[in-house]
Amino acid sequence: MRRLVAAIGIAIIAWALYHATLLPGFDFGDTGFFQTKVGSPTLTPRDGYPLYFGIGAVFLWLTGADPARALNLASALEGSVACALVVLAGAELSASVAAGVAAGLLFAVSYTFWSQAIIAEVYALHAIFVGLTVLLILSWARRPSMPRLAMFFAVYALGFGNHLSMILLMPGFAAFLMIAAPDGWTSMLRPRVVALALGIAALGALQYSWNLRGLWEWPNHPTLGDAVRTFWFDVTKSDWRETMVLELPPSMSMDRVRMYGFDVLQQFGWLALLAPLGLARLFSIDWRRALLMTLLYVVNFGFAFTYNVGDSHVFYLPSHLVLAVLIAPGITLVARRGRATVFVAAAVVAIAALRGYRDFPALDRSDDHRPATVLADLTRDLDSQHAILLADLNWQLVNGLAYFGKVVDSDLAYDWISHVLLYAPALVRDNRAIGRDVAVTERARAALAAAYGPLLPTTTDPRVGVSTLTEVVRDLPPGTRYVLCVLKPSRDLPLDEDDLSAATAALTGASLVTAKRDYAAIVGTVGNAPAFSLAADVPFTRRIDVAGVTVEVRMESWLAFDTIRRMGFGQVVAAHHHTLIVERGVSFAAFDAQGRPIRVAYRSNIFAPQHRYLVAD
Repeated sequence: MRRLVAAIGIAIIAWALYHATLLPGFDFGDTGFFQTKVGSPTLTPRDGYPLYFGIGAVFLWLTGADPARALNLASALEGSVACALVVLAGAELSASVAAGVAAGLLFAVSYTFWSQAIIAEVYALHAIFVGLTVLLILSWARRPSMPRLAMFFAVYALGFGNHLSMILLMPGFAAFLMIAAPDGWTSMLRPRVVALALGIAALGALQYSWNLRGLWEWPNHPTLGDAVRTFWFDVTKSDWRETMVLELPPSMSMDRVRMYGFDVLQQFGWLALLAPLGLARLFSIDWRRALLMTLLYVVNFGFAFTYNVGDSHVFYLPSHLVLAVLIAPGITLVARRGRATVFVAAAVVAIAALRGYRDFPALDRSDDHRPATVLADLTRDLDSQHAILLADLNWQLVNGLAYFGKVVDSDLAYDWISHVLLYAPALVRDNRAIGRDVAVTERARAALAAAYGPLLPTTTDPRVGVSTLTEVVRDLPPGTRYVLCVLKPSRDLPLDEDDLSAATAALTGASLVTAKRDYAAIVGTVGNAPAFSLAADVPFTRRIDVAGVTVEVRMESWLAFDTIRRMGFGQVVAAHHHTLIVERGVSFAAFDAQGRPIRVAYRSNIFAPQHRYLVAD
């Protein structure tokens, strides 16, 4: 009972943190896709995640909120439950409720998990299944019985409906079942055990019948054989696996090692060293449990380490959960005596609380309306009666526009240029005949020009103005506090070096080189020499006093591998207020004495404003 009460307490604390910092609306990328798709009666195999969408639909119904907020709330609640499970697992392995509480709180305030628990993403729910299956298999080992084994099998199978990376837990679980079976490893191969496992696995796989059914709703539905092949290819993301899994170039291995060291310290600080101590304690007490935790960590870590994907940091989350759980027995090892465990655990709790206080403003997205602002500007003054928008956007914005056009502005008429390019002249002619403008985005304009040249000329739409960075900063009063961050941009979004140089000169009175390294930041007051200026090839954190305001510049990414960061690639916190989310390319903010942004601008990234064009008559 004490363990349960402690777990509930940590869950309440985590919920308070996550709810207070919750993203208020929709986001770009996968988050936008989830928020757009939730509540739909149809899933295709490529959509995947049937359990996640099913739970999301329940939250949508219960809350009555818009889909974006409903799914964000679901993640916050799921993240809170996951933290409670870390408490229970930590207490089970350490035989100390206090140590379990410390581990749970440390996981709750870990940077990456916190960032994923406040947006619509699958990782908070996945953490529930990782923690719960660990608890259930330990419960079975303590008191083996068929009902307990069936419960473990059922939860494990159910977890595949949220994320297929549940497969990474199988080596650890399989080995533990074999070595912990009371009647020897052969008892796990008895017909009734095998039948139980296969039967529950089959029932778990039925979750994906929702996705399979979606194939037959296509206009020309496939044959059964083609359907099965398409289903397997799309659900398992075969194209991604072939190009990304175990595809880390050997030449980048050492950089990945440095990135992982940076990542672990970002989550737990030097308290991460308690995890290997906890593992050592487990080996001295029960080598079977120690082997289980070792395999769970090694397999999940190994997958993330070799996964050549743009957001590899989120795939370390299961291994972070294992580390957090191992910190609990690490606390008992350091304490050595039972009574001292409470004091050591209290010290870890205090450190975790300080980390939470420090990171709270950096992870606070409660006022982050950037996606809605970007798309509202792009679609300004367009409605279905008077205009149609033909778009070609970065894939992250594609999902955002899908949500924006479905929920935020349902009167927006738009289509993707790739869908209509073959008959674009006829489409333009017909729309112009009924008095509707045809507006196009920058990339759609380039596609039209490449396909039709002077046959479909375009002019700049005067209703959408895009100022240069120099124009943004030019009229700021002297003495205004500012921060300018320049991170190596993505290849498809190059920097305007001349504009950046002119803007820097307008701020500082001198031309400073900021774009030649991976990370650069200038902080100061307009019209004066910078209070701080640094360019580096590795992430850094610095505190600076700017006209009486404490400013913390935090580079929170590893650009050699990070092309996607939902929480941004860095943060600027002024007067303990979240002043700026730093993206790749240029991120700028002028702010007041309370750290509140007065003016924010982005260039050469997905939050940068875009020109819009009209197809001429």
